[in-house]
Formats: sequence, structure tokens, C-alpha cells
Amino acid sequence: MKKVLAILSILCLLAACREPDLSEEFSAGDDLRLEIKGYTVFLYNPLTCQRGFDRSSNEFRIHTDNMSDFFIVRLDSIPVSEGETTAGTVSWTTGDDLHNKKTSFEAIKLEGGKIWLWSSSHRIAAVVEILE
Repeated sequence: MKKVLAILSILCLLAACREPDLSEEFSAGDDLRLEIKGYTVFLYNPLTCQRGFDRSSNEFRIHTDNMSDFFIVRLDSIPVSEGETTAGTVSWTTGDDLHNKKTSFEAIKLEGGKIWLWSSSHRIAAVVEILE
């Protein structure tokens, strides 16, 4: 009985320590941004940032005016329906570091030209926008 209680205690601790998946706030918010493991690493501010979109390369760019901070999402194809999955690459800056991840993204929401993307394998979430 003590072993069973010990095992159950360990399982409860592991479940409590498990970091959450995609937050509800992410889906509800419509700000262009990049989140890594639940933390916002870049948030688009129209006063200090620019955004770009290249349909020929399926590339979304959001960066500060001087390009000191940015994130870029390149997709193999642009999702047209929720639940659709596509391969892609995301690049972003943190301080003086440049990060790149090749991953698969699921389109969890599409609304008014904006696409909410989620990579469960790397816990990367991004809101990007198709610009015409």
C-alpha cells in the first residue's frame, strides 16, 4: 500500500510540474506576437515595429524599426482552414542571440487575414497576418 501511495504521489508531482500546452489567452488575443513555451518573446507594437508578408515564399516578418529584434515565420504552405498542419521554420531574436527552429505548425485559428499557429513539439505559438 505504501508503494502505491508513493507511486501516486510521484505521478501527481509529475503532472503538477508539467508545463501547460497552448494557453487559452493565446487563442483569445489577436495581437501579432511570438510565444515560446508560454512566454511572449516578441509583441508587435505599431508605433515601433513593422510587419511584412511575402506570398511567394509564404514568409511573415515582424520586426522593430531598426531590425534589432524580430521574428520570421516561413511556411511550406499557408493554411486555409483550422486544424490544417504545415511544415515551417521560425527565426527570432533574444538579446544578442538568433534562434531558428524547423517544426510543424497547426493552424488553430484563422480570422480576418490573421493565422494563429501552434507547434506542440517545440511549444511555439505565433500570430501572423497575411498582408495584401
